[in-house]
Amino acid sequence: MTGRLAGKVFAITGAESGLGRAMALRAASDGAHVAAAGLDTAGLEETVASMSNFEGSGIAVPTDVTQPDQIKALMDRTVSEFGRLDGAIANAGAFSQWTDFVDWDLENWNRVIGVNLTGTFMTLQAAARILIGQGEGGSLLATGSSTAVRPAPNLLPYVSSKGGVHQMMRALAVELAPHKIRVNTIVPGMARTPPVENVDGYIDAGLKMVPMGEIVEPEEIAALVSFALSDEAPHMTGTLLKIDAGRTSA
Repeated sequence: MTGRLAGKVFAITGAESGLGRAMALRAASDGAHVAAAGLDTAGLEETVASMSNFEGSGIAVPTDVTQPDQIKALMDRTVSEFGRLDGAIANAGAFSQWTDFVDWDLENWNRVIGVNLTGTFMTLQAAARILIGQGEGGSLLATGSSTAVRPAPNLLPYVSSKGGVHQMMRALAVELAPHKIRVNTIVPGMARTPPVENVDGYIDAGLKMVPMGEIVEPEEIAALVSFALSDEAPHMTGTLLKIDAGRTSA
């Protein structure tokens, strides 16, 4: 195997579509073995089937990131299947419809926070336990958001959850550095993903805040993620990996 991730093993949540699928496919094309996790079993199987001509390989592991037993099962299955773990990407996320602050209800707040923040915490914690036990370092990534840097109105639970992810990753980068575990945050701008495309008017409204006026393709983000997972970036940690067409700079 000759890819930049040749022989490495990663667990990636939210891999049934969008950014997660693009990351999983890029990792496999660069030689990695991938445990593709998420709620949509058919989508996960499609992701894995798309790896058939790559140097790497994949398995589909249905996983609800709000359930700690399922996250543990994901990590255990990954190690059982591939013999080790080199890192994880906490990408599973929950979006929300535009709603005024005074109209948000606790159920929707808890749903978004539960997936985006608590789910990320539990995913990375389970992966870190394995990496620390192996004693060979590794790489942890989480998907943040440009809205955590430059908030958008009427999306308070989402913005709050992703802001929490950004700060959590900063703290983890410091805490896990002695174990040679790198911790970085993916910060997409307006990216072409199902949640973005499924909210009426979101793309048109969002692109007005993007200096380049263009949507970001998942494959572009996946290319940067592959570099971040590789041995080519041994000291890159605590970093916001921004591909946002200038949104957070405006």
